[in-house]
Amino acid sequence: MVEDSEQTGDKSLLDMKMKEFENAKTLLISSKRPKAFLIRTACELLAGGTEVLILSALGDAMGLCLQLQMLLVSKNAATTFRIETLLNKCTSEKSKNPFYIPGLLVFMRKHPEFKGSRISPGYIVFSPRTSTFTPLFDSEPTEFVLSVNAGNPDLTVGGSGVNGAFAKLLGELGHDLGSYTTLFKRLAEQARNNNKSDENQHVAYEHEPNSQVLFAMCRLPNDPSYFKLPNEGLVFVTLFNNKYPFTNDHNLGFVYVVGPNGANYDVDGFLESVHKLGDNLVTTLCDYNGMAKRETAKKLPRVTLCRLCLVSGGVYKHKDVTKLDVAKSLLNGIAEGYRHGPTPRFNFAYDEDVFRIVSVTNKLL
Repeated sequence: MVEDSEQTGDKSLLDMKMKEFENAKTLLISSKRPKAFLIRTACELLAGGTEVLILSALGDAMGLCLQLQMLLVSKNAATTFRIETLLNKCTSEKSKNPFYIPGLLVFMRKHPEFKGSRISPGYIVFSPRTSTFTPLFDSEPTEFVLSVNAGNPDLTVGGSGVNGAFAKLLGELGHDLGSYTTLFKRLAEQARNNNKSDENQHVAYEHEPNSQVLFAMCRLPNDPSYFKLPNEGLVFVTLFNNKYPFTNDHNLGFVYVVGPNGANYDVDGFLESVHKLGDNLVTTLCDYNGMAKRETAKKLPRVTLCRLCLVSGGVYKHKDVTKLDVAKSLLNGIAEGYRHGPTPRFNFAYDEDVFRIVSVTNKLL
């Protein structure tokens, strides 16, 4: 199973190795990384759809690489099917002669029984049952929070359910609700125009589009064909410029999502579209946090917590599915879009405890 080689361990070699397999990823092992971090990252990659994981290490990291290999085998996360040794050719300004650093490539295939945890447990909080609904915002948050609003294809704030609760709260705070619809429609059009110019572009955003909004962005779904109506699958991030809930600027703003209306779908199509919405939700949050990190003026805070309701689990729910079905599809989509680092923590609103039940019984989180 061990093969010797004098190939160099550069990026081109790793790219070539990955092309041998479908759904392959390389995990670079560094002795500066904690073992727990490497194990978690490996399991997240495997749980997220990676079928072949290549562990790559040079020099003093080779021992850690073999430890990680044995741990993944002992956890029934992956099996080893090939090991290659290599030499990495290096040069130095002090010497004309090249020198070589030994390296190791360990090829592992996901264990057929491995489900794993795509999302780190510390990133998940389940709201407890209360006498009323889970509040949209807390009075004294200790981190920067966005709360999800389950919107509609007309992009309005108002009506029933969570959207009605947002209209009541924002109206009491003095927000102009109609201005949000105007903003969302403009951003959606900009995002579509960007996508027409470049199919890899899915986002449009504006800084301070009006007096009550500090920042707003719209993200299109990667594949809109899963959705029946215009604007379904869209996700908007909106940051307040003032008039914060409970006058606390840690209540940053809200995420407006347009879930599918089950009346227009068959069962499979509805659940697939809920899955895609969950994926786009997480991708949008990651995109925002990436922008906040790169922004030089540092006016945009990093979102550290997102409170999520059961989107398309109320009046939009398909008549032949349960809330558990909706929660499972939504969580699967979130797991697909999840990226360790830029993804905020999730606080799942209580709704017949479906989020916790699904996550435990199906080992989705």
